[in-house]
Amino acid sequence: MYGFAVGQIMTLIAALSLLLIFAHLFGRIAERFGQPALAGQMLAGIVLGPSMLQWVQSSAALQAIADISVLFVVITAGLEMRFTHVLDAFRGWGSLALMLGFVVPAAATAAFTFALDMNFIPALVATLCVSVTALPVALRILSEFGLMQTRVARVAISSALMTDILIFLVLGIAIAVAQPRVDNSLFITASVAVAKLGALLVVVGICHFVCQRLASRESSKESPAPRKFADNVLVLTLIFMIALGAAAELLGFHFVIGVFLAALMVTRDLISDTRFEKLEQTCELMTVSVFGPLFLAFQGIQFQLGALHNWTLLGGLIAIAVASKLVGGYATGRLLKLSSHESKGVGIIMNARGVMEMVVASVAYRAGIVDQELFSALLVLGIVTTILTPILLKPWMKSPDLPATMRAGGA
Repeated sequence: MYGFAVGQIMTLIAALSLLLIFAHLFGRIAERFGQPALAGQMLAGIVLGPSMLQWVQSSAALQAIADISVLFVVITAGLEMRFTHVLDAFRGWGSLALMLGFVVPAAATAAFTFALDMNFIPALVATLCVSVTALPVALRILSEFGLMQTRVARVAISSALMTDILIFLVLGIAIAVAQPRVDNSLFITASVAVAKLGALLVVVGICHFVCQRLASRESSKESPAPRKFADNVLVLTLIFMIALGAAAELLGFHFVIGVFLAALMVTRDLISDTRFEKLEQTCELMTVSVFGPLFLAFQGIQFQLGALHNWTLLGGLIAIAVASKLVGGYATGRLLKLSSHESKGVGIIMNARGVMEMVVASVAYRAGIVDQELFSALLVLGIVTTILTPILLKPWMKSPDLPATMRAGGA
């Protein structure tokens, strides 16, 4: 009773302070036990939220802060990728091999949700969450284990790039189709959603073309720009990413899709090495220190342990998520002529769903296309699979095949 009263009278600033303190504290504790900080940060929200102490309750103000947090999380993830790399991933026969990292988990989850007689849209969201690979988490794990210059890293990153783009686009269509409609024609609604997606891709294509032209002009300039001009460039860059997110919303999609695609277009050639590093470091700092922990803690607040009644659903999703990524990653590696040991490493790395899976689940939950039980199960799925990734990678690293693998993949 006392905890509920505290949650009711707590101001927004007090709630944010409490969430940040607990998120960083629990995150550090998780890291001391060899686990990713995100597990502790989300646990902080669970402890503070309705599931336990009830000190902090979900509110419109906190949801607005969570939206801003998602904005920075997605910008930071997008800045670590390149739009040209995404386009390269779709070229040639290699794209078919890379697609297995998405197709195998998607097919397995679709079969599982069909067996449970789950409705189509919630089943689709579950399929997307199982299929996603959190590229930022995968990059950090690869870096920590010294694997960034290996073929394992190149295949895992390329597959994650393709998978995450597809998942955000499909999620946008799912949200558009799930909106209330005047008529009963699903075909018409789906056609309009696809047409809106086509319009969004046209806008993205135009923006990409303009960015390339500006990048070619910027790269030809060698004289340093005044500081005020450099600051204006960074401001305009942020406005561009947010504006493309707004354009996505106007077309009926979530702003995450537009922001993510815009961040992919921001390159060193476009805004110069110095400005890009400043932007990347600033966004990374804000995401790691403020917005990332707040986002994860807020997910913990929305998590309700009492909503987890269907343990068959939760256990099945976790088992399928781990097994299907291992199989899909292994098949991808073998088709791209990696050794058996390297291919196993690809499957392990692609199990890191992390914050990107939680972004997908959160967007779907906020859009009202999944219920509280499935949302809570998907949050648990994201944490468990991310925790398992470094655990599975440690024995893989101890294999006698590893030295040869790393030499073969060296840059």
